Amino acid sequence: MKMKFIAAGVVMAAASFSASATDHLLGILDPTGSDTLSDVSQKFAQVGFAINDSWFFQLLTPSATSFGAQQTFSVDLNAITGFAGTLYSEDGKVNYGSFNSIIGAKTQELSWGGPLAAGTYRVDIVGDTVARNTQYTATVAALPVPEPETYAMLLGGLALVGFAARRRIKGAV
Repeated sequence: MKMKFIAAGVVMAAASFSASATDHLLGILDPTGSDTLSDVSQKFAQVGFAINDSWFFQLLTPSATSFGAQQTFSVDLNAITGFAGTLYSEDGKVNYGSFNSIIGAKTQELSWGGPLAAGTYRVDIVGDTVARNTQYTATVAALPVPEPETYAMLLGGLALVGFAARRRIKGAV
C-alpha cells in the first residue's frame, strides 16, 4: 500500500516539473499620459513544458489599451506551439476575447487592443514548448481616453474655424 502512495507521489512530482502556472505582476499604468509596462517570462528549459501564465495589470482611468506577447526564435520553427492568450477582468467574469496571432519568419506575436474601464485585468497565456530555453515578452500599453469636454472643445474649435473660413470666402466675393 505504501508503494502505491510513493509511486503516486513520484508521478505527481514529475508532472509538476513539466507544467506550472506563473503569475506576473506588470503593475499600474500611469493615468496622466501614455504608459507602457513590459516583462519577460521565465526561461522554459525543457521541451514539452506546458505554459500557463497569468499577467496582471491595473488601469486607474478608462484607457485605450493594448496587450501583446511575442516569442522570438532563432530556428525556423515556433519555439512555443499553441501560443494563445485571453484577456479577463480580475474576477474572471468578463472575457474580453482571445488574442490575434501573427506568425512571422522568426517571431510569433499575440495581440489584443480596445477600450478598458478602470480596474484590474488578467491575461492568460498558454502554449507548449518545442525548443529548449525558450521564453516570451509581454507588454501592455495604455492611452487615456479623452473626456467628453475634450470632444466638445474640439467640435467648438472646428466650428469656429469653419465660421471664419466661411466669412473669409463671403468677404472675397
